[in-house]
Amino acid sequence: MNRTEYNKRVRDEVEVLKHQYRNDNSAFLIWFLKNIFCLSEQESVDSVVDGSRDKGIDGIWVDENDEEIYIFQSEFSPNDDRDSGDSKIREFSGVATWFSNETEVNRLKVALINLELKERLNNLKISDKIARGYGVSYVYVTNKIFDINATEYLETTNIEPYDNNIIFGKYTYMVEADIANTPKTLELSNSTAIIYNSASDNSSIVLAIPVNQLLKLDGIQDHSLFSRNVRLWTGKTRVNKELANTIKDNSEHDKFFLYHNGVSVTCSEFDFEPANNEITISGYQVINGCQSLVSFYQNRANLSDRMLVLTKIIKVEPQSTLIQKITKNANNQNAISPKDLKSNDRVQISLQRNFFETFDNKVLYRIKRGESPIGYDDVIDIDYAGQLIKSFYFDEPYKTHLKTSFYGDEYENIFSRKMTCQKIYLTYLIHNTIIENIDKIENIPVRNYGLARFTILRIIKSIINDDELGSAIIENPNDYVIDSVKDKLSTAVKKLFELVALDINGFITDYIASVELFDYKNLFKKKEFCDRMNTAVLTSHKKSVVRHPEDSFESIFESLTTEE
Repeated sequence: MNRTEYNKRVRDEVEVLKHQYRNDNSAFLIWFLKNIFCLSEQESVDSVVDGSRDKGIDGIWVDENDEEIYIFQSEFSPNDDRDSGDSKIREFSGVATWFSNETEVNRLKVALINLELKERLNNLKISDKIARGYGVSYVYVTNKIFDINATEYLETTNIEPYDNNIIFGKYTYMVEADIANTPKTLELSNSTAIIYNSASDNSSIVLAIPVNQLLKLDGIQDHSLFSRNVRLWTGKTRVNKELANTIKDNSEHDKFFLYHNGVSVTCSEFDFEPANNEITISGYQVINGCQSLVSFYQNRANLSDRMLVLTKIIKVEPQSTLIQKITKNANNQNAISPKDLKSNDRVQISLQRNFFETFDNKVLYRIKRGESPIGYDDVIDIDYAGQLIKSFYFDEPYKTHLKTSFYGDEYENIFSRKMTCQKIYLTYLIHNTIIENIDKIENIPVRNYGLARFTILRIIKSIINDDELGSAIIENPNDYVIDSVKDKLSTAVKKLFELVALDINGFITDYIASVELFDYKNLFKKKEFCDRMNTAVLTSHKKSVVRHPEDSFESIFESLTTEE
């Protein structure tokens, strides 16, 4: 991706976010947190507190694993690559006073600041965390380019700077996976190698390859190189930050080979030429080493020929089942999240197969990133399925942002034997219908907030479950999610949602009038608020059905059948 393509892509994506979430600066910071810090959209939105009386603080995020508090200031220009001076950066540097100790944070909380910032400080318990020794990092983000004044001033501060040059250098993105078939020749520092030839013609070779040479491989920036890797780029984790620091320390380059665990590559062919100190590979994919290669790419200006990485290259056909076994075992030796490993377990593989069989290969249940959606009518990611199940079948929409919990102790309950592909697809159809008609919700922040949409899904489920036909469909949806019947179901849900949206709007309006700050980002994470909203809207709809029986889900659905 060249600079012009990158600038256009960023601007287009920021424009979409701006319509969903406030202004240019806020939208750009959300984009940055998603794409550079690798936070989820939910986390990114929650982190932003930009507004009047924000004391120069546009966002706050806490890395609980590293015990680090991040304070953000963003500046977005209508035009790309304009110069950015030092005046706003100097103003931002003054923010550090507020986070120098617990007392100063408490002073900030009682100062004349916007209520959203105050709630963020309270909800994250920032003063307590600073008292307990959490570190504080300050991050300045802009789509401009730092001029000489800004650059010189930044060198005197501890601010972590990101201008458009730096962001472009670190930017990676996702495209549909494709095996790289163009042969690539890598130069070696020496011809020392371990060669292994198995009886099954799956030969392999282990080499010390300069990091600069590994960056020749196609598909690092767009992540297509890692489609078989169980874990893609995870952002600013402690391990990745330490790796970046080692790369930047030139004195450590000679010892880098000793520190690094290595990279594993599968390929359809390799040709090792020891006389020329080179190897040519084709049909290649990296199955272990995404974090390292992306870190190398993002810090490529700091690399040297003295940095070598142990590289295992395995010859295996792209469609061979052996790749899955190699991938699983290669990654089991390092810290991999439960979700990464669950994506290959029998429950998820069985669910994916059942989706294919039940819906005639028209629905992809995507258990791993990199699986291409091309050719499918609908795509349901494993994370999304977990969120749908938690909202619809567990009545816990306020927990849908806790996606890592889906693959821990709750995994067997969420993805139990009773959770069929038809039940998951039912929730998908209903949630998708809500999203397609979400403009019926008048409050724009609520309309666009992910947890609010899952709360609405739970409300619609409660109403559908309140009559005989609806409860029967929820219990056994098999006949209602296939062929033309699913279209009737979606139409019935659409009509029901149009009625229920009036009650939802009324509830939100009344609630806003009763509080000083409508902190929707925090409220939709609270059981009490979500339960209260669900009960109020369900009760209101029940009263409506008494007066107008035709408003029940069963009546709406049967009227469509009659019209047909």
